[in-house]
Amino acid sequence: MNLSKAHSRIALLLALVTAGFVSGFHAKPTKNSSSNPNFFERQAFAAEDPTKLPPTETYLAVLNTIRTDYASQAPGAKAPDLMRLTYAAIDGMLETLHDRYTEFWTPREYAQNMEETSGVFAGIGTTLDITKDGRVVVLETIESSPAAKMGVFAGDIITHINNHAAKGRSLDAITDQIKGEPGTAIRLTLARKNHQAPIQVLLTRAMVSSPLVEWRMQDAETKIGYVSLSMFGEAADVQFAAAVTKLEKRGMRAMIFDLRDNPGGLLNVAQDLASRFVDKGPVVWIQEKSGKMSPLPVEKNKHQNRLHSGDYPIAVLVNGNSASAAEIVAGAIKDHQVGTLVGTRTFGKGLVQTIFPLDDDSAVKITTQRYFTPNKSDINKRYNLKTGARISGGIIPDVPTELTDADWERMRDARRSAPQDKLAQDKQDPQMQKALTLLQKQLEPQ
Repeated sequence: MNLSKAHSRIALLLALVTAGFVSGFHAKPTKNSSSNPNFFERQAFAAEDPTKLPPTETYLAVLNTIRTDYASQAPGAKAPDLMRLTYAAIDGMLETLHDRYTEFWTPREYAQNMEETSGVFAGIGTTLDITKDGRVVVLETIESSPAAKMGVFAGDIITHINNHAAKGRSLDAITDQIKGEPGTAIRLTLARKNHQAPIQVLLTRAMVSSPLVEWRMQDAETKIGYVSLSMFGEAADVQFAAAVTKLEKRGMRAMIFDLRDNPGGLLNVAQDLASRFVDKGPVVWIQEKSGKMSPLPVEKNKHQNRLHSGDYPIAVLVNGNSASAAEIVAGAIKDHQVGTLVGTRTFGKGLVQTIFPLDDDSAVKITTQRYFTPNKSDINKRYNLKTGARISGGIIPDVPTELTDADWERMRDARRSAPQDKLAQDKQDPQMQKALTLLQKQLEPQ
């Protein structure tokens, strides 16, 4: 199985990756000498002892023996699937590294992850949740999506999907049914407040670009803006800059940047976005396999906004799910003292993975580098080998503020009860309230 013709590799920073997760990734190809099949043949696959079979020939010998001689214990069973055996062998090989971030993706898993990173997916363009009584509520619709065009609104209750009842089903099951091939049709039955009769909507699925950024003027009186980033996908930096520009034009005097639950994403996007906050100096340090450390510099062409100038105070919200690329940006802001971190200790992943696409549309993702904050702090989490207790790792916020499970439930209830009111859940959010109070005090006349 050779590396793809593009010889591409993708630098990726993510806390957790599963099939269908991100929640996703894609990057521009770069040349790499190790992507040459002949290189692998010479370096990786040569036998240390010339009297023994090289590793690849040993593997092929076992595979061929299974194919020709294995007798299944199940009567009438089909011959073993060679591709399935190969994928299992790759998984086993990677497991011996004891690295949770190094893994193999089947073609389906790779495609799903690429979809997540690109932020483009096939569907109708809605964000959904399940109410306490099991109903499916629309929290929001994406602008210009099939749902928005056909008049689906935040607050609508989806009672039926293609005439099948939606109530009582899991959110994953609902989402899987709604997603589908572009051009295919789906019928929703909606219940709407102050609308007595059920509403029938026939939608045609399409490719939908999911926004990575949400923004608003959080406090109209003091002109405190709010920008959240769900992940460091391809369009994250452009969308972030556009949001900041709009808020600055509306007179923003302070900003809350929400990186909570951001699992990371693309390294180059993290560098670009961090450069918007930092005037000079390294954004992050990258350590190669050899131990050599190199700084990633500030990209000066990212200084279109006033973020880097210190014209207004900035609070950054972080939590235990702020990871990888999110920690690069948070670490740059903290070390360069251009903002105040509010929340809880971040995830603690100071590793870079590179995705190597393979010619059968599968891919292998392996750890290739480490990263350190501008002050050369190693944020990768470490544990006591005897007790299992965490002893280091992550970025500790300047203003530690907890958000309990009870707080989260109150926030979720507020959002489900009033999807149209973007500020409803924020009133139940202690970390948001702490950031607001902090910035309001900084804006007071001294």
